[in-house]
Amino acid sequence: MILLSLVGDVFGSPEHKKRAMTDESPNRQDERPKSTRRSILRTSGIALATAVGIGGASAGSALADDGVDTDFNPDKPKEVGGFLNDVSDLSEQKQKEYAKDLSKAQKEAIVDLYMNADLEVTTYSNSGGLQTSDSYTTATETLEAKGQVPVQGTVYVHKQILNWDYSGDDYKNASQQLQYKLPGPYATFQGKTEDNINEGASSFTATLSAKYAFELFGAKRGGEATLVTEGKENGEYEVLERDKPTS
Repeated sequence: MILLSLVGDVFGSPEHKKRAMTDESPNRQDERPKSTRRSILRTSGIALATAVGIGGASAGSALADDGVDTDFNPDKPKEVGGFLNDVSDLSEQKQKEYAKDLSKAQKEAIVDLYMNADLEVTTYSNSGGLQTSDSYTTATETLEAKGQVPVQGTVYVHKQILNWDYSGDDYKNASQQLQYKLPGPYATFQGKTEDNINEGASSFTATLSAKYAFELFGAKRGGEATLVTEGKENGEYEVLERDKPTS
């Protein structure tokens, strides 16, 4: 009766649940939720070991499991995202090992989630009024497109960095570059597919596309992420098109 009471306290008390759900272990991806299934399982394992009087060695074995849920429901996006969150901090080898345990439906659900990520575009201005010797001012604008999925958060970042000089009546030296990141497990970069600047009389249009793929054993899909931006002779800019890599 004493043992059952202690175990009930561990998993049933509101205070314990609140602490487990707000556990904030270090995470290299700041945008992801800090509370993961793995952290909850670890916290519960420590508390259970303490409650039943397990010694140090046995308590350590309770923490050995990575706490990855490979039995998630592929029809529930939050559970699919929870699996991705669970494996995010593991090595690539470990991630592959867990992928082998997944069913075909689970693998396809992960790929579908990635390919239907919500696209969030933010801009950063670094112009700072830099002026060249011939009365032109330099504009530097960064446009960042993030693919976001439930629970996991950002799975890829497609970034367009624009530079041009403008005077108010004219512009010159328009250029762009691509930067990308792959915070999500199983995400891959397949290369730049379009890097083009069309110049007009008073503005230019910069198109930057790259292909991203998401692959697990037996499941792979990919598509292009695109940003199309117009830069103007007065230093202003406008995002004309934003496409996520749906296939």
